[in-house]
Amino acid sequence: MEFMPKFKNFSFLAVVCLTLAASTQMSCSDVWSEQHPGTYYVSTGQTVADFLEQDVEDRFSDFIKILKKAQTWGELDTYGDFTCFAPTNDAIRQYLDEKNLESVEMLSKEDCDTIAWNHLIKTVFYMSDCSAGSLPSVNLLNRFLVVDYIADTLADGTIMPVVTINRDSRIIHEDDSVENGVVQVVDNVIRVAGDFVYDLVKENPNTTLMAAALNLIGFEDSLKLWHDYSYTISYDSAYEGVVCQGGGSDYTIYYLPEKNYGFTILVEPDEVYAREGINDIDDLIRHANEVMHESYASEYALYGDKYDTVWTDRRNPLNRFVSYHILPFSMPSVLNYNPRKDIIDAKVLKTVIDAEDYFETYLPHSLLRISQVTEGDNQGVYINRRGVGGEGEGEFGREFYRGIKVSDVRDGNKYEGCNGYIQYLDGILDYSDFIRTDILNRRMRVDCCTLSPDFITSGARQKKNDNSYTGVGFKQPTNFHSFNSDYTMWVRTAFVSNISYQGDGLDLQGNYDIMLKLPPIPYDGTWELRLSYRGSAGCGVVQNYVGDDPNSLKPCGIPTDLRQSAEENPNIRWRSDKSLTEGIEDENQKIAVIDAYDKAMRNRGYMKGPDSHYTSDRAELFRDYNLIARRVITTDYFYADRDYYLRMKLVLDNPKAEMNFDYMEWCPKSIYDFNEDKH
Repeated sequence: MEFMPKFKNFSFLAVVCLTLAASTQMSCSDVWSEQHPGTYYVSTGQTVADFLEQDVEDRFSDFIKILKKAQTWGELDTYGDFTCFAPTNDAIRQYLDEKNLESVEMLSKEDCDTIAWNHLIKTVFYMSDCSAGSLPSVNLLNRFLVVDYIADTLADGTIMPVVTINRDSRIIHEDDSVENGVVQVVDNVIRVAGDFVYDLVKENPNTTLMAAALNLIGFEDSLKLWHDYSYTISYDSAYEGVVCQGGGSDYTIYYLPEKNYGFTILVEPDEVYAREGINDIDDLIRHANEVMHESYASEYALYGDKYDTVWTDRRNPLNRFVSYHILPFSMPSVLNYNPRKDIIDAKVLKTVIDAEDYFETYLPHSLLRISQVTEGDNQGVYINRRGVGGEGEGEFGREFYRGIKVSDVRDGNKYEGCNGYIQYLDGILDYSDFIRTDILNRRMRVDCCTLSPDFITSGARQKKNDNSYTGVGFKQPTNFHSFNSDYTMWVRTAFVSNISYQGDGLDLQGNYDIMLKLPPIPYDGTWELRLSYRGSAGCGVVQNYVGDDPNSLKPCGIPTDLRQSAEENPNIRWRSDKSLTEGIEDENQKIAVIDAYDKAMRNRGYMKGPDSHYTSDRAELFRDYNLIARRVITTDYFYADRDYYLRMKLVLDNPKAEMNFDYMEWCPKSIYDFNEDKH
């Protein structure tokens, strides 16, 4: 049985465009207009088009010509929700000079389409509400635009903060609200990345060692994948949407019009290697051999140095070293690895835990932890860090480990390619034995919206929309397999009042029967697999299966009844800490009573929610919420070099059954056996 479809990406709309273009020279804009004749409501207030046309300084006449040639002008003069990044005439003329063109009239129709679509987003974004990082919605070219802040020194010496888009385009006038959106005036045409992510590393003068390593192991073809031409979807599913139920509310689900491959390469600049005495490719090979021979000691005990010079073999040490630097999804900014800032502020109890996420890398059966320090002197995004906050406090009673800080490229070289991004590391990223067995020897809480690279590359994860009750639909995303099609799966739009771990969730409705390839574990041993639990009357009864053979998974215990709250369910018997300790004055006795009840719940196969996250906008902690619990699916011995699968099958026939898959946990015996904290 072929159970794991490959990453599939293509656009139904693109097929239509190409077909029509061959015979009628029409563009995607034409297709949109042709399929929606006369359906737009023309606003009586000032529209985006009015704003541009009525500008008293006539700053946008060239951009207007481009919009009209691209046939997007009509949409901007109608009802809708747009963010328009409007380049001035000076910006357009600078762009033309670079292309050795004398006027806008010399731009081709395709050039105008590209410029117009790159500057328009069908969601309203006010810069006063935005923080650094990529905007949560893509533009009409299906690209993310990245917001950044720089300090600009004026002629009088005054230092002013300036908002930039994709680093090079400054917003010189922001947040002009109009009837159908908002206009942001920019001083430079926003550029479209044409290079593949592989080329970004190859052509960067600061990353010559990583470029040499990528070339030696033969990853060029893999890192030049972009569109998946096998993906198709109906026009209505992509643009009209499908209405489903999630948590008792109606959600409008929009499927991806196309799907793309994406990559993020984490790169040590040459100067970082030089600090560690690594000055050429031979030095890097020696480093990789040393680290990987120790990390994969049992394998190398069997075959020694057999693969040490077989560069393209996945068991080669350099191949493994480089693979651990490649993530199989596009991450526009380091600030997008973890939840959006508004989600972190609303949901994370920062005194006990940092915002964290776990990601599988291009190295088979490997993962890394990425966490974000949002307060103190050491704010930033870190890989494989152990600690809370920026002041060097350890976790689980173990000492602090800083990890590797990752940052967006700020040296003037290209960081964005058409199929991905590169980011810089301030130290050498190793998947060493220490990282595997010590740093990653921890409870790993994995948000469900990181379980497929499709969720991330598409922008569905942590997407923000004025209408919270929307989602991005998926048929069979990477790492998932469906045994039937009688259901709908979507990643819900993230918002602070959503009762979930990171404000989003993977929702299912219908007679679902799906199988997930689980994230890997870092070392062999006894691990506990847990799933988040949230009871609701509209949900179903689910049987779970786990194993390493997708054709022969073993059932895990009795089915989970999702129709009742954790408090109502007789298998869980959830009780709040407050009710358990009512009338008890002694604090130590309170702790003993709570711990005893936690142990009794674990014996029944359940745990309360963590006390590190709030249900919605700091309303109450998960631990105190009576709908939420964690189900212990299985406790078993697992191997780090194997794939494991989880099947979730609805066992009560209900065509409208819901399930919100929020997060899962891998927890090693070394943690849960020794008074695992409640965080």
